[in-house]
Amino acid sequence: MTPAKEFFYFFVTILLFSALLLFWEGDASVPDLSSPTEVSNVDTIDSSIDFVDRVKVEIAEIVEDSISTTSESEEVADESIQLFYSTPLIFAEDDSLRFQSLSRKLSAENRSVLPVRIVYFGDSQIENDRITSALRKTLQLEYAGKGSGFIPLDEYYNTQHQLLVETSKAWDVKTLRDRDFKNESLLFKNAILTADNTEGWFRIRRIKRLQPQKDYQLLKLYYSAKDTCYVTVKQGQREIYSGILNPKDKISTLDFQFNHTPNDIRFDFAATDTFNVAGLSLESEGGIFVDNVALRGLSYPPFETSDQESIKQMLGQVNVGLFVLHFGVNLVPYTSKNDYLHFRIHLQRQISFLKLIRPEVPILIIGVSDMAQKEDGQFKTYPSIAAIKQIQFKMAMENHAAFWNLQSFMGGEGSMKRWVEATPALGRKDYIHFSRRGADLVGTELGKTILKELKANEDSL
Repeated sequence: MTPAKEFFYFFVTILLFSALLLFWEGDASVPDLSSPTEVSNVDTIDSSIDFVDRVKVEIAEIVEDSISTTSESEEVADESIQLFYSTPLIFAEDDSLRFQSLSRKLSAENRSVLPVRIVYFGDSQIENDRITSALRKTLQLEYAGKGSGFIPLDEYYNTQHQLLVETSKAWDVKTLRDRDFKNESLLFKNAILTADNTEGWFRIRRIKRLQPQKDYQLLKLYYSAKDTCYVTVKQGQREIYSGILNPKDKISTLDFQFNHTPNDIRFDFAATDTFNVAGLSLESEGGIFVDNVALRGLSYPPFETSDQESIKQMLGQVNVGLFVLHFGVNLVPYTSKNDYLHFRIHLQRQISFLKLIRPEVPILIIGVSDMAQKEDGQFKTYPSIAAIKQIQFKMAMENHAAFWNLQSFMGGEGSMKRWVEATPALGRKDYIHFSRRGADLVGTELGKTILKELKANEDSL
């Protein structure tokens, strides 16, 4: 056994031992955001997976990176550099505006007014802040900003921002699975206290083992309430706020500004009637944010089945600079539906909704990524990808939205097989999803591509 391999096995042993310590100490209970093969049925969305599985996913990704690092030390060259290609944004020929409104919002004279948000809707390709974390980092290096942006009030674990969210069992978390509830959240996940369960709490902590750096300094709670609700806020052991929230039919905010990122903050609520938290936002006073809105199993954001007025209210309180729609993998296995009429109709409705409530905000459609299935013992690209991608491209051009050809960036047909077999691996062995390395690569490249367009707009302006 080579010294490099001996070091690797020692490293993994220490890593697994540390993970067991994490479980024993009861740091938190958060859900799994691993990515099994997707299906198109909304009923398969699951929001109640436990913390142990989530940490297993994090460990697997860290071990994957460790294996890759060991392998690279024994390789002459990193083969992954040949597996992707610079791919520009595509705009309609008569689209003279392009990203000019986003450029203006990010200009030096406007940057201090309100932070600018990129609201990124996607399927399980972006779960656990994959792709969006690297995109956020790339853009914030240029335009500043801290924090993860919008997150739902639910058990949450994010190593990119070194934080975890714990919640009491009193919250009734409503998602698209609940047919008797009309969604009121931009994040499509609502945490509710009801008359039967009126007291609840949530807590946000930094993960000390990850040596957290400076992050968010502004916390915004988006809520509505049918009656008064008493709230107490503690930072560590010190109470920093207590008060009564009045009844609010519309989505309102409760804001807290901190001198530095709090290590431990807890909110306790005592509601007299239904109290709904539509989401939290962890942010800074200025800069740019990328909001991750991951919708497993879907092929478009379901605005039409939601309370559109509530979504308008949430978007009306923030400075949106760009909407991103990143979907498609749930359609790919269904090759018999070669006209995809249902997909075209509903995607157009979602685009029209965004254009109606924010006509000045540009939209970016991400073309479906490459996926592979096994045929005659060989992994081959699904034949349906070309048709789905063509629909996405045509709809982008017809609606004056930008289009980014993700499959082309990956290397075209057959690229997911090459990404999975690369050293280090850029795709997972389901031949659908990206590895953490692959997702970071996609997010970083997308950030650079957007920056290139913004710089071009700055010069023309």
